[in-house]
Amino acid sequence: MAARQAFSQILAVLLILLVAVNCITCKIPDTITPLTFPEAQPILDMPIQFELQNLTTTLTGQKVEINQNIENHEFQNCEVCLKGDGIEISNCLFENSLIFVDGINNVVFDRVIFQNLNQYEKTALSINNSQTIVVRNSKFVGNYIGLGIHSSSVEIIANRFEGNNGHNALVIGEGSSAIVKGNYFYGSFPHAILIMNRGGKPEAMVDISGNIIDQTGEDAIDFEDYRNAAPSNVSNNLITNSGWAAVVVEYNSWQSNITIEYNWIENTGIDWKLPTHYLQPEEFQRGWGHGILVEDSNQVRVMNNRILAAAENGLEIRNSRDVTVEGNGIDCNQVGIGVHRYHEASLYRSFSPLAQENADGSQVKANNNVIYSAQRDYDVDQWSHLRNNTLPE
Repeated sequence: MAARQAFSQILAVLLILLVAVNCITCKIPDTITPLTFPEAQPILDMPIQFELQNLTTTLTGQKVEINQNIENHEFQNCEVCLKGDGIEISNCLFENSLIFVDGINNVVFDRVIFQNLNQYEKTALSINNSQTIVVRNSKFVGNYIGLGIHSSSVEIIANRFEGNNGHNALVIGEGSSAIVKGNYFYGSFPHAILIMNRGGKPEAMVDISGNIIDQTGEDAIDFEDYRNAAPSNVSNNLITNSGWAAVVVEYNSWQSNITIEYNWIENTGIDWKLPTHYLQPEEFQRGWGHGILVEDSNQVRVMNNRILAAAENGLEIRNSRDVTVEGNGIDCNQVGIGVHRYHEASLYRSFSPLAQENADGSQVKANNNVIYSAQRDYDVDQWSHLRNNTLPE
């Protein structure tokens, strides 16, 4: 019995030694960071397609002032001004007509069609110096510019923007606060959404989320001169088939305070083939084909986006500082993440030239990006710095 117990004790000791040796010599697997970007193309709600029937009143070729609620009206070749607060326009059709909202508040457009405004540099619905305006469940079709907003607060919810290819589908201008949610943009030129804040008004803010944006001539969402703004977001959008990039922050967007996150971006730098017309201020030309471009800007966060089939770089950061790129998944044809100095031509461009004191390299922080396919994962020029917490310096 004693011999059997001694044998068992020896076996136990040997087993403990064997486990200890294995723990010392084995390689402990690295911690796997979970993916934070979308892993499948999101299914977003498509705004309803509708037509208006049984319109009871038709006005043609008139200048019209509206100071009360109206519905079931048709306006053909008219110039329409809203006068007074608290007006609701519903189930109305504006054909080749101009609609102005200026200096009034609490206005709602619901199930309204704005279509076929084919006048050079004219906007179908212009909202200026007005607060608490809602545009919902409506359609902007075949206009030179669909909807323009300046110094106003507006909610743009569940609308269809189709074929507004003169000079942008939606323009959000100086000092505006805009929620752009659940809309469908198709066939816009040059941009689906153009956002500006050249005067640096601190009340400027946009929240662009849950939109479907397809077949844009140049950049789908373009921030230009977006300076000194309140926190703004571009999130959870499905952006496909852009002639240039999907999202751009550019043209001296200093203190832009923009977060671009959780977007699905696919097919940038395509050969845009939708119809053009003689009123367009410029013809389609091939430009950059990056997934996301940040140029001549700062305070930008690019996080948790899925970028596929980018014709050029997945992310291109050029002459920009205080930029964070984190948790993005990238498939592209050139460089996964490019970090570069300014372009010399930016100093001399006719529109918003770059000041010499702002011309430098880029400063970027990167973490947990996954580059699935690219000719090179990273390209950082000698004037720029990429702090990559995922890889050794």
